[in-house]
Amino acid sequence: MTISTTQLTTSVTVTPPRVEAKVPLPGHLLGDVRAWVRLHPAQWRRTYPPRQVNNVYFDTPDYAGLNANLAGVPERSKLRVRWYGLALAQAHAPQLELKRKRGLTGWKEIVPVARDLDLVRSLWSELQQEVWSALGSRVPNWLARFPQPVLINSYWREYFATPDGAIRLTVDTDLRAFDQRSSSRPNLCRPARMGDVIVVELKAGTDGEATQRLADIVSSLPARVDRFSKYVRGVMAAPDL
Repeated sequence: MTISTTQLTTSVTVTPPRVEAKVPLPGHLLGDVRAWVRLHPAQWRRTYPPRQVNNVYFDTPDYAGLNANLAGVPERSKLRVRWYGLALAQAHAPQLELKRKRGLTGWKEIVPVARDLDLVRSLWSELQQEVWSALGSRVPNWLARFPQPVLINSYWREYFATPDGAIRLTVDTDLRAFDQRSSSRPNLCRPARMGDVIVVELKAGTDGEATQRLADIVSSLPARVDRFSKYVRGVMAAPDL
């Protein structure tokens, strides 16, 4: 794969491809996970203050993205608006992200949305139009491909990396999700039953040395690598399913 950090246009940033491994764990093991991070010979270091991550996920009317994930299709993509901070109802400095996956390798195409979004006072149709107008003609027609708002979710993320930065690790807790499929305006009042789960995610470059280091680290975790999508988990946990 030859994808690297570059500009598809003057506004779309493509992140470097990363090999990704996810380890979902029951919430009661959070203390064990933090002890593993603290004592591991990889010498994990905090790289960024913990913060809340918020997303709106979009899909096709027949949920092609959801079904591709459930079927384990090796090449798939999903569209989301992402922002950070405790204000779930106010998307401050949001960015539109097309997350691509090819086997165990993932990368993102990102473009900033040039205005904040109010998820309390707006209809979905108005919010989508705001995103359209904020982006103008700067990006591919992603919202035409994935026009259906399906899920809002949030989680608390802690960031770590090895001293050389070659391996990155995040620990996600406090997962919340809100189904949007039957709402003309954003639903932030009826949460899905996500359960108490932790998601440990590790990422490394695609070169052989980095992937081997990643494999060695994963083998020392107190659980095995498994498929886990917060988008899929949230949709499947929604009250009407």
